[in-house]
Amino acid sequence: MENKVTKKNVLVPILAAIIIVFFHGLNINWYLKNIIIPFSVLIISNIAIYEKDKFINKKAYFMLIPITLILISDPIIKIDAYNKFLNVIVLFILVSILLFLLVNKNYKISVNNISLMFKLFPDKIFSNLKYLKPSITKEKNKKIVNVILGLAIGAGISFVILLLLTSADDYFDAFLSKFSISINLDFGNVILFIIWFIIIFSISLNVYKNKDIKMKEVGLKKIDNTIIITILSVINFVFVLFLISEISKLCGNFLQLPKGYIYSSYAREGFFQLLFVTLINFSIISFLMYKTNGIKENKIVRNLIFLLISFSIILIFNSYYRMYLYIDKFGFTVLRLQVMLFLTMEVVLFGVIIKKILSEIKNEGVILLSIMSFFYVLNLYLCNDWFIRLINR
Repeated sequence: MENKVTKKNVLVPILAAIIIVFFHGLNINWYLKNIIIPFSVLIISNIAIYEKDKFINKKAYFMLIPITLILISDPIIKIDAYNKFLNVIVLFILVSILLFLLVNKNYKISVNNISLMFKLFPDKIFSNLKYLKPSITKEKNKKIVNVILGLAIGAGISFVILLLLTSADDYFDAFLSKFSISINLDFGNVILFIIWFIIIFSISLNVYKNKDIKMKEVGLKKIDNTIIITILSVINFVFVLFLISEISKLCGNFLQLPKGYIYSSYAREGFFQLLFVTLINFSIISFLMYKTNGIKENKIVRNLIFLLISFSIILIFNSYYRMYLYIDKFGFTVLRLQVMLFLTMEVVLFGVIIKKILSEIKNEGVILLSIMSFFYVLNLYLCNDWFIRLINR
């Protein structure tokens, strides 16, 4: 690794840190100087360092599409503080995936590999600095040690002298205070430069170190199929009861429970609980599909999963209808539109799951990431006050 640390590995992070510090000192938009510039510089610097290497996978550049759309969201539509915070988390994940795809031919996009992003940052953020250590002779090393020792002793004595002089002379104390304030302003930028240099330098080294890392193998859980069948049967039975109740509500309330039930009550109640139930179902199905062999090995398990997916989709459309009744009366809000987008994403994801159960899907991780990125970007650009006013006219 030491032979691989070239001038480019050092000079590019230095230039990147200077650019970040420069923009940070300008009186410009907070989002621009604290999110757009740092993430953009981080991506460009890593591409600049490794662009000519043979192992570069240029297909990874497709990740720049969602990353760019997320980065420019605030300048275009002015997102709120919550979405800005969420953007940082999402960008951290997407940029990590981009850098892994760029250099690692074995990397596969999956839930199991998301944790690998921590191997880029903050893993070995300080220990990587050892690669900056120059090769020096014992004689030069001794001189450096002596200089450091002299500085330490001199600084200690000077500190005592300064305390005495400032207490003896108010004018000198005022002068020193003013001098130290001006130094502190520059010192803050120096600290910021050092922090960003360490981050970018360390990430660029970690990118190279992990170019041959093997992906985590999925550890399948051994769960008896009888247990799985029993669990799924009980859950599906609950949904059968719920479905009968829903049909009664929408078809004249033939159960007469409760009496006097009206559509306004139907539209108002339990919406978010139903949304949460669909998430539980999605988690159960995903666990059985990715962590066990039950669906592949047992036809009954597979049929019960299809039944659970069917109930989940019914719940989603039930939630759609409740929200539609509410929106038809009171109009859209940011939250209501976000919920509609989330429900649509769930339907699409369930469609991918059905396809996977019926037959294998190539690049499944890319498809799932693309779907979630697409709906996240839609959320940023559509779920805002301007668009809500537009569609409520």
